[in-house]
Amino acid sequence: MASVARRRFVNGFSERRKSLQVDLYPSIPFEMKNVAIRDAFFATTAVIAALAPFLNKAFHIDDPLFLWMAQQVSQHPSDPYGFSVNWYVSTKPMFSVMQNPPLNAYYMAVAASFLGWSELAMHGAFLVPAAAAVLGTFFLAQRLSGSPLLGALLMLFTPVFLISATTVMCDIWLLALWVWSVNCWRSGLERQSYWLLLLASLLVAAAALTKYFGVSLVPLLVAYTLARDRRLTSRLLFLVIPVAVIGTYEVMTRAKYAQGLFSSAMIYPWQATAKAEKQLLGQFLTGLSFIGGCLFPALFYAPFLKSRKVLVSGIAIFLAFLPSFYFGIARGFASKADIIAVTVEGALFATIGIGILALAVADLVQQKTADSLLLSLWVFGTFFFATAMNWSITARTLLPVAPAVVILLIRRFKTSTAVAAAVTGGRFFGSAPKAFGAATWWPLLPAALVSLLIATADYKLADTARLAASYFQNRFQSEPGTVWFEGHWGFQYYMEQWKAKPLDRTEHGMVSGDVLIVPLSNTNVSRTPPVSTTGPPEQVNCPQFLLATMSPEMRAGFYSSRWGPLPWVFARIPPEQYLIFHVK
Repeated sequence: MASVARRRFVNGFSERRKSLQVDLYPSIPFEMKNVAIRDAFFATTAVIAALAPFLNKAFHIDDPLFLWMAQQVSQHPSDPYGFSVNWYVSTKPMFSVMQNPPLNAYYMAVAASFLGWSELAMHGAFLVPAAAAVLGTFFLAQRLSGSPLLGALLMLFTPVFLISATTVMCDIWLLALWVWSVNCWRSGLERQSYWLLLLASLLVAAAALTKYFGVSLVPLLVAYTLARDRRLTSRLLFLVIPVAVIGTYEVMTRAKYAQGLFSSAMIYPWQATAKAEKQLLGQFLTGLSFIGGCLFPALFYAPFLKSRKVLVSGIAIFLAFLPSFYFGIARGFASKADIIAVTVEGALFATIGIGILALAVADLVQQKTADSLLLSLWVFGTFFFATAMNWSITARTLLPVAPAVVILLIRRFKTSTAVAAAVTGGRFFGSAPKAFGAATWWPLLPAALVSLLIATADYKLADTARLAASYFQNRFQSEPGTVWFEGHWGFQYYMEQWKAKPLDRTEHGMVSGDVLIVPLSNTNVSRTPPVSTTGPPEQVNCPQFLLATMSPEMRAGFYSSRWGPLPWVFARIPPEQYLIFHVK
């Protein structure tokens, strides 16, 4: 009798625990929760496995700005911009150079207090926002597409995510806060939970203090809420919180630095755009190329999307783009192979870009739901900001669009006629269940391969600056005279590690016997030194990978379209060149 009673008690406790878990998530069956937990754990493991090979990546592009600000925060927490830096030819206050808010730097300062400032430590700390972004996409894809693991992995293996996750800039934190704020806001509306709505509004505020573009979540969530409820609701008042936070930040920075940093950052792109005098058509074409190249794995799902009409339209668009990229960027190349590679890749990227925008439009037209409006505004709003409101298009600005695009892709994929044929045993595939599984997952393999190769190319490019700085240190550190250098980004960080000095062209201070080193593919450099030199410069070459994310010669500019309209290029990549001048 005792054993029977004990067994009943254990079974009853198990049922009560199971019931409690189901009540916490009423819309998801208990067995599915176990699968979701397992898949979420797998997605997190995939993030760590994919990024582990890049943990020792050299600090690259704007990484030094965030590092220096984090080091300032660790010493003076209330004054993150209270120092000067030579980043644009001459020394300027940090608040006029850094066009991003400081929350990312505070995170880095806290992480460094435990881990240190090394590359391994900093990149290890940024596994946290990378995993958070992928998990946020996982849960959002679970609600909006029904394929959470596929959405999470497809987002992970996009070039724009994988490369951004191997930097210490603020973009990956913005993405993590973005997707979780959308998740919490949607759940708060569904469950009528004020606590979730409050959490979502705080996450929006944190996103805006990580990167100013995060404030665009406010109109996005307002539009979604109005479309969902079809009326004004008091729940929209929660979105006053991030607006108030940004307003407070503006007042505080104006008092401390004599200018509001939020408003200054908003004005800066307009001023730079006016000076650049970019043509709108060229900007639009470059924007299409960037969004297509950044989300290149969408191409591998194209054969399964809808019908022969889509395939024919895609080919026609691709052929239409070929002359634009040939006459616009590739015609002047010396090598016929380079001409073909750049022309074809540019046209292909732009075609993918058109397809991505078409996905957003098609989902909105066919579904006509608040979720469709959310996804389409998410895509078009980010694309418009990155393309039309910036003097230079960067892949980093397009990063927030990645979760929305992969969700739209999965939604479209599930309704395509090719998949329908697979499920019904049509001629496209053999066994229906096996065919559906293969059609769903096999494109992840080439997506992962391509994205890892592009991330490796960016790793190699970053390492070039570190290796070159080490070479110059071994060669010149013990010689008399000062070693000066032009260029910034990671090269500046590593040169300053051994006390080489960045050249200030307004007050250069160079004397006879000094050395000037100029990295030709860097930013803010000149082939003409400001003083006389002893003769022609010595040239040092550093070979490059078979892919490039930044190559002015091959018109690739992942971090800035000033280098070219392609986010990356697969071609014969010229070496990185460094000129050495000896002051006369």
